[in-house]
Amino acid sequence: MQNLLNGELPTNINKNNSNAVRHQLFHHYLGHTVSDIPDSKVKNSNKTVLECIVKSFNKKYKPETYSIRLNSKIIEDSLEDIRSVAHLAVWEATDKYIWGVKKKENKSEVHVEYIKKYDFCIFASQQIKFKLKTHLRLLNTNRICGKLPDSDAVRSAYSKLPKLKLEKKYLNNKDYLSVAKENNIELDVVKLVDNFITTKTNSGDEEIRNEHEESNGNRWDKLESEESGCLKSQEDIEKQVDDISLVEEFNKIKINFLNNISSRDKEILNHTKFKELNNFKELTLSQLGKKFKISSERVRQIAETQFNEFSKIIINNKKNLEI
Repeated sequence: MQNLLNGELPTNINKNNSNAVRHQLFHHYLGHTVSDIPDSKVKNSNKTVLECIVKSFNKKYKPETYSIRLNSKIIEDSLEDIRSVAHLAVWEATDKYIWGVKKKENKSEVHVEYIKKYDFCIFASQQIKFKLKTHLRLLNTNRICGKLPDSDAVRSAYSKLPKLKLEKKYLNNKDYLSVAKENNIELDVVKLVDNFITTKTNSGDEEIRNEHEESNGNRWDKLESEESGCLKSQEDIEKQVDDISLVEEFNKIKINFLNNISSRDKEILNHTKFKELNNFKELTLSQLGKKFKISSERVRQIAETQFNEFSKIIINNKKNLEI
């Protein structure tokens, strides 16, 4: 493998200095270009392997896309989400590569050392692909319009349909029967998965225009201004916690939760889900999106994800709160 601007791969892995080695492996892979691959047909290309994988998965599995306008340019924010997952996969791969993992084989535990089997760039690429397959499957089966059941049959149908749809663009009943028979799953499951992943939902960032083609904001602004109640909030939980001491216990759990998440996610939660008890001027989804340079849709997703995690903690503490 050719040397990169980010440096050569370390030849002797010193586990006593694993953190420095992890950073070296990580930055080396980020700069790993297509032309660095041995026997590559592409020469003198500046495209990185990671970016090629990211764009390939975005095209193949096509999650619900959402964009933001930054400096008069439209940026596909959903692609940035996939890119972040890929970077995280590379970082996690450095740890597995250095230390290996423990697996169960034939009812006994074995230690697998990847460092003795693979070149790191090859290993990292496989880890990215596995991570993105899982991430995009969950993203596509748990969408705004609903959620598919997490079963072996659904996962099997989901893994086959995107590739087939790319080849044929339109699937008929014969295609459904073929997928069902080859994978030993029910025909109705195949149709359900296909209908679900091709369902189009309207983005909350979409502008609403009047008859004179003047902008009246976006859909999220409309929902927030009407206080429609479609987004669950802290108030829904507090209605069940009317004793003062229980509210204090609830607030302790909430503060502890907020102190253990990123400052960005904390601020988003305070302005969306926990806004009832805040004294500061709350920001809308659009305003939060502009502040953190992400779309309103991405803000909503972060709020929903973190609030779901908070709800799990509340459920686990239901005895203390007498919910």
